[in-house]
Amino acid sequence: MRWRIGACNRAADHHSGFAAANDQEGEKIAEPREGAMLRTALIGLALTLFAAPAVQAQDLQPRPLRFGWQASTPVAPFWVGFEQRTYEAQGLKLDLQSFNDNAPELEALTARQVDLAAVAPVPTLQMTSLGAPLKVIAAVEYAFTDKQGNRWSAVNLTARKDTGVQSLKDLAGKRIAVFGLSSNWYLALRDRFREAGVDPNGVRFLSMPYTQMEGALVHNEVDAAVMTAIGAYHVSQRIPTTQLMTSDEITQIAIDMSQVITARADWLRDHEEEAVRFLMGMLTTRKFIEDDVTQNGGVKVKEIMAKALKLDTDTNEAFFKLRIASTGRERDLLNPLDLPKATFVAYGKILTESGQLRGKPVVTYEQIVDISYLRKAYGRLGMKWDEDKVVSQ
Repeated sequence: MRWRIGACNRAADHHSGFAAANDQEGEKIAEPREGAMLRTALIGLALTLFAAPAVQAQDLQPRPLRFGWQASTPVAPFWVGFEQRTYEAQGLKLDLQSFNDNAPELEALTARQVDLAAVAPVPTLQMTSLGAPLKVIAAVEYAFTDKQGNRWSAVNLTARKDTGVQSLKDLAGKRIAVFGLSSNWYLALRDRFREAGVDPNGVRFLSMPYTQMEGALVHNEVDAAVMTAIGAYHVSQRIPTTQLMTSDEITQIAIDMSQVITARADWLRDHEEEAVRFLMGMLTTRKFIEDDVTQNGGVKVKEIMAKALKLDTDTNEAFFKLRIASTGRERDLLNPLDLPKATFVAYGKILTESGQLRGKPVVTYEQIVDISYLRKAYGRLGMKWDEDKVVSQ
């Protein structure tokens, strides 16, 4: 941009005239007060105008952010956002680092190898209770039942039909695939076994990524799996299966969360801008998905997910109906990405009763959750934060 500097030049020439007169006459000639004031004001204006583009350019420089996630988990807000570059649009330069389990991802986060991470809430609560300096700042996706009675499940406990399994009791001594031995579903399922009178130590839990569970179930390497809803559908197209439980039945939590956004507390203090921008990217992506679902039948989102996950037409359509179509329906219950206190209390109970805290007390909701970054992201996007739907009490 070209700035008009003629006035500045004239002010400088005016000042030079006084300087020359001083030299020629050998005596000091006072510069008129109003001239000095004008010169100072114009020079200040020029400095401000020339500095403005530099400040703006600096603000527009993308800020690097190392993001830990689980690429084997089909989370639409990430896949769609990465494809649409909604995070880059908020001024971020993402360095994506994928993990196949929650434990190594949390270890990398604690060791400062990643800045932000999408990770399961129960192991996050566990590590924080054991001393890790972590904060949770937003949810990613929910498993819940909407006001119309539709159940939106993140995972299902699915068994091969030829095993004859019809209930949890039938799984005694069986092989069950789970996504890590620290996940919400694994720990909660152990509780459900105990309630059913089955010793969970007599069940063979096998840890593996979601992407491997389909093949393991189809090829009879496991008898059942706690797998993604779309994975369960995919398997059902290849072999007869029995669905035993949905995610909310496993955890017995009304509004469950598959993942949360987590960071070190000290990193958040020093990088508030990056954290807020990332949440703005998430909210923008969710708005894109919600609008496409309600206004366009999800055509654009289906196209993106089919390409990203290499899904055939039938599987892609099922994935849309099972998970993606729920986007926005949580608004009847809470502000999108908010973190329900009751859910964290339930997670704490799971950890305490399963003996995962080594005798230490579980941290409180107020100690682990910081919703201020999400509220700032709402404000900067001009989104309404509905106080009537706050779930932090």
